[in-house]
Amino acid sequence: MKGIYRFLFFLLPILIVGSAFKMRQSYPEQIAWDSHFIGEADEHSPYAALTTTIWQYSYQARTKGKQLHIDFKFVAGVDREKSWVKHYRIRNKEVNKQLLNHEQGHVDINFILLKQGELTLRNQNYTVNNYKNLIQLNAKKISKHFSDLQSRYDKETKHGADLAAQKVWDNYIRAEMKKY
Repeated sequence: MKGIYRFLFFLLPILIVGSAFKMRQSYPEQIAWDSHFIGEADEHSPYAALTTTIWQYSYQARTKGKQLHIDFKFVAGVDREKSWVKHYRIRNKEVNKQLLNHEQGHVDINFILLKQGELTLRNQNYTVNNYKNLIQLNAKKISKHFSDLQSRYDKETKHGADLAAQKVWDNYIRAEMKKY
């Protein structure tokens, strides 16, 4: 009987923690032209598609004396209204597949931002006096890092046209996502 109680004592926290993780986004959106790219295409743009992603955080802080409790919420995904595709620029199924894969890479990088942002912002040593500035400072750093990463992704892959570079990035993104 004592063994059953010990088992339940260890199982209950695992179930509580496990259910909390299930509520979080655990994989990136899988995009499709028809559902994620409904914005009006920029005809002046030299590109065949544009994926606009969002990353947002909010928090509620409660203080009781010098004790601080912060509840964070994070949202990431595709801004469908600002993402677009020029279907007439897609010549065949292979080009379609390659371009959609490249755009999926932007979404996957944004997913990594979501996960890294959560970890970084949640795991700081906040105090009643520093939490507002520290949250804002860290969020800006995270956002800039991933914005730079998105730009580097496009530059190095030539917006998906350099298939060898795209493959290198696909492998990098896949390895990073496995961490989460």
